[in-house]
Amino acid sequence: MKKFRKMIVLLTICCLFFTACGGSSDSAGSSGSYKSTTSYDMAAAEEAAPAEAPAALEEAIETEAGAGGLDSAATVEGSTAETERKLIRTIDMSVETQHYDELLTTLQQQIRELGGYIEHKDAYNGSQTSGALRYISMTVRIPSDRLDAFVDRVGEECNVIRESEYVEDVTLTYVDMDSHRQMLAVEQQRLLELLEKAETIEDIIALESRLSEVRYEIESIASQLRTYDNLVDYSTVYLYIDEVERYTPVQEKTDLEKIKSGFGESLYQVGRGIKNFIIEFIISIPYLVVWGAVLVALAFLLRLIRKKRREKRSHDPSPETGKKAAGTLFRSRRESRWKRKEKETEESHGSEEPRL
Repeated sequence: MKKFRKMIVLLTICCLFFTACGGSSDSAGSSGSYKSTTSYDMAAAEEAAPAEAPAALEEAIETEAGAGGLDSAATVEGSTAETERKLIRTIDMSVETQHYDELLTTLQQQIRELGGYIEHKDAYNGSQTSGALRYISMTVRIPSDRLDAFVDRVGEECNVIRESEYVEDVTLTYVDMDSHRQMLAVEQQRLLELLEKAETIEDIIALESRLSEVRYEIESIASQLRTYDNLVDYSTVYLYIDEVERYTPVQEKTDLEKIKSGFGESLYQVGRGIKNFIIEFIISIPYLVVWGAVLVALAFLLRLIRKKRREKRSHDPSPETGKKAAGTLFRSRRESRWKRKEKETEESHGSEEPRL
């Protein structure tokens, strides 16, 4: 039993030294945040270490752990030197085209020939009513060694408005994660060997618990390494394609060229506005016919209603109509009386003149 405990102490110290070497490699060449969980090993070492361990045994354990740590550090440095650079390239492009359908067909064929694929696509097919043209945004994955050929082909087929490239070097992070995974694999193998020699239930439970933690860390790191491999092997291209009627000039212009281009653009916009107005008018003819028929029907109905009201008033006058008629009769009589008085006055003046 004491021999088994001494082996656990030796294994624990070796694992701690390996982890310390891995942490030194992290601080020297990478910002990765992957650390080994050793809290259980330390507690187990403290509980399992005998109080009266001989000094010779402790020196032997330290010597073996130091040799293993140096070998591990040398392995990490060698793997860093031998691993090729891990570069993640990302390109963002905005382009214009006057031949939308032909360009899409050409690009899809080019992507297949280069061994890539379209990861995401979002297309807008335009609007006949508003006159908006079509556009599409794509996320394309292209093998890294054929990325430049794809970008050159896109530049040949359409007008490039904007292009940017971002390169991320993940070599140090990748090497650090891979070395950490290798050390965990060594720890896993030694835990399996100890598990075969375990005699008590407590030792078996402790070893299996630590073994589960190590396996989980190994799988997690392996998954992240596969993600890095995919990003390195297949570069990402964010491609935005707009359908236009006229290409946007990308070169610098003189003042005279700006005036000429601006005047031509104004004439173009005026002509386009007239064309769009004619198109909208023709499209709206059915609506105009329907609303015109409705307005004509309403006007005819109102005229018919007014005519019926006039006829009704003429046959069946209302009190107001009688009052108006009486007032008219009174005014006519008063006017006739004034006319008679004026006539009598004139006759009286005519009869007095001969007497004078």
